[in-house]
Amino acid sequence: MAKQRYYLDTRVLTAFFFAAMPFVAFGSFIVVNQARNQLRESVGVSLEQRAVQTKLALEQYVGEQVVQLRVLALDPDVQRALAVPARAVPDAEARQLEQAWASGKDAKLNASLLDSPLAARLKPLGLVRPSVKRLQIVDANGRVVAASSRGGRLFYAETDWFKDLAAQEGEPEEHLGQLYRPPGSTVNLLEITFPVRSQDNVWLGAVRALLDASDLYTVLAPVRIGRTGHASLIRSTDGMILASDESERILKMPLPGFDSLRNAIEGFPLGESGKQIFGRTGPHRGYWTIPDVRGKGEDGRAVLVEPARLVGFSPIDQVPDVSWMVTVEQDLSEALAPIESVTRYLWFHFIGVFATVVLLALYFSFKLERPVMEEELHLHEEHVPAGMHRPA
Repeated sequence: MAKQRYYLDTRVLTAFFFAAMPFVAFGSFIVVNQARNQLRESVGVSLEQRAVQTKLALEQYVGEQVVQLRVLALDPDVQRALAVPARAVPDAEARQLEQAWASGKDAKLNASLLDSPLAARLKPLGLVRPSVKRLQIVDANGRVVAASSRGGRLFYAETDWFKDLAAQEGEPEEHLGQLYRPPGSTVNLLEITFPVRSQDNVWLGAVRALLDASDLYTVLAPVRIGRTGHASLIRSTDGMILASDESERILKMPLPGFDSLRNAIEGFPLGESGKQIFGRTGPHRGYWTIPDVRGKGEDGRAVLVEPARLVGFSPIDQVPDVSWMVTVEQDLSEALAPIESVTRYLWFHFIGVFATVVLLALYFSFKLERPVMEEELHLHEEHVPAGMHRPA
């Protein structure tokens, strides 16, 4: 009995390839899309964690500055100097003294504030910590009684920070002012004040320090992620940049795309104190995708100001009197670069497989149109009985 031979129908194979390709491609791109979302989630959580770490470092930095002022407020010489009852100064005299202090022409006034033994204790602190631009000791009437350098006001009784410290009860707390830039200066300053109290908890006055706000950047500078990832300190109310590696933007413009980020900030619930609770609480998250930020160029055409970014954020909640927020951002294209390369590979793979199937289909089509092989004719003749042959 002759052995049977089986042949694969090439038309069925070609139809199978064409039918299977869309399902394979569709499934591949679904997997890639899920991977993209998971990668975005992973990078966003990583940026949020870096923002939290940077926020803790900033709070520690501010806490160290407050400790220096607390130690100064507990200094026996400072407390003895402020324990002497301060003389009330009439308004007219106060205005004259203020003008004399601003002009620097009153040598006697300058000597009493800058060359006194109490002032001599302040100057070494400024030498040890270069970020400290000025230290002042203020009495209970709001008048400066000693200073490490000339500058600023002489009377602070009407300022918000002085009223806030004078009204405190219980445990003394520091007061932080907003970052600002004095007129005609290129240095941004941060004001920190701390109350001075006697051993009987009697209000005696305050110590006031002006710090170079650029020193805050020393905490942000080490935060680097890839080529574009960096940290910034912004004001959470309007997005104003307070510290960043882009110094030309500090106190001049808000974070690009802050209006979009505001939606994420406003989505957090309120706590008992009325402040928003930040962190991974329920469906809320501490990161956000800011789309491309566009503006108008000099010719009036739309130009790209900032590319799309993934931003992790965390508020400064352990420092009173300020509305600060740390952001750690990275370009979205860099953050999703791994999955983008996989997507490109899948596209190339899909195109290659499609081209291969088309070539196979063409090959099989041409093969079906060829005459039957001679071997098959011989095989057919072997199965024909000898008596059935026609005579020549």
